[in-house]
Amino acid sequence: MPLLMNKEKVLITGVAGFIGSNLLDYLLAQTDWEIDGVDNLATGSIDNIQQALKESRFHFMEQDAFEIQSLSSYSKVFHLAALPRIQPSFELINEHIKANVLLAGHLIELMIKDQHFPRFVYSGSSAIYGTPEIIPTPETEKVDCLSPYAFQKYEVERYLELVATRYPLDYVTLRYFNPYGPRSFNPKNSFNAYSSVVGIFLNRKKEGKALLVTGDGSQQRDFIHVQDLANANYLAAVHKDKLNTSFNVGFGATKSVLELAQLISSDIEFIPIREGEAEITFADNSKAKTILSWNPSISIEDYVSEIK
Repeated sequence: MPLLMNKEKVLITGVAGFIGSNLLDYLLAQTDWEIDGVDNLATGSIDNIQQALKESRFHFMEQDAFEIQSLSSYSKVFHLAALPRIQPSFELINEHIKANVLLAGHLIELMIKDQHFPRFVYSGSSAIYGTPEIIPTPETEKVDCLSPYAFQKYEVERYLELVATRYPLDYVTLRYFNPYGPRSFNPKNSFNAYSSVVGIFLNRKKEGKALLVTGDGSQQRDFIHVQDLANANYLAAVHKDKLNTSFNVGFGATKSVLELAQLISSDIEFIPIREGEAEITFADNSKAKTILSWNPSISIEDYVSEIK
């Protein structure tokens, strides 16, 4: 049953991407909001939002989010548009800076220009912790970016914090751990090798190919289902208080990449390890549980057993 509330108009950037399209479906099911979505389809897919396009409450804008001229009609903005690619961020530097830093800066400038400050829910990343010292990792862990991508995600966090000392920004940063779920793998995306490892493994299994595990597969990952991410976005958006803080969004448990592969297939090959990636991600999610009343509900084991 949709929740009863006053009609609101909200914006999702990157709406045709993996997380954006799942968030869209969640909000259409759980609210009566009018939803605008923008995506240039550089990495997203129109196929991801085909069903949502039939909804009268959803309006899709196929354009670059830099073309947005005002946010004054929105009460909430979910900023998901990004290039979430660790390895390519070392080479395609300006492309990633534009997508991951300058676009957020553009949206912040629009709020300042109009003196209208909607709740801004920013999709951050646990990549900012690098290989953390404290396990499970709280939001107070020191930042140790191992890639330009991680640095770019943290740079936006700092912009929000600093600009909020001068203007009444109303923001929440959600530091995603390792998202997976429906639509995480897009075979048409030329950078699909940097998609969720869960999606990559399931796709290779479907194609009858060996699962390629980097290094010895001992890297530990905190896998979080996209439905739980969508719920965290919603709870951050509707919280009654101005929060202006960050939250870890992870399941709060780990599994090695090799263990994940073994859940999916016995056909496994090992390839050289990739630099710039953390040895472990493991969220201390107690802050989100306490303040947002968020509780992840879908385990990686249950998901894989159902999808295989």
